[in-house]
Amino acid sequence: MKFLVQQKIQADWWSKSFAGWILGLSLSIAGASFITIWGLQHLDKALAPQLGMWSVPWLYLPLIFIAYFIPKGWQAVLIYSVLNCIAYGILLALRG
Repeated sequence: MKFLVQQKIQADWWSKSFAGWILGLSLSIAGASFITIWGLQHLDKALAPQLGMWSVPWLYLPLIFIAYFIPKGWQAVLIYSVLNCIAYGILLALRG
């Protein structure tokens, strides 16, 4: 933990912006898809897509915010890319 505190936050905002705005949007859409799949099983069929749709900004905005606190831009892109691959892999496995 001490290592992370001592690291300087880099000013490479182009790659952090790409990670937050593009990859974060992709990740939030995957999260909304998980919410919709859950909602189809537990909620009314008409309510589940609305819940998924309106959950996108609640997932998207914190992902943008967090991207700028990752120390280096390439780390942000790598972390968000790996999370996207995992999320869409699980999503494809669920939808089969």
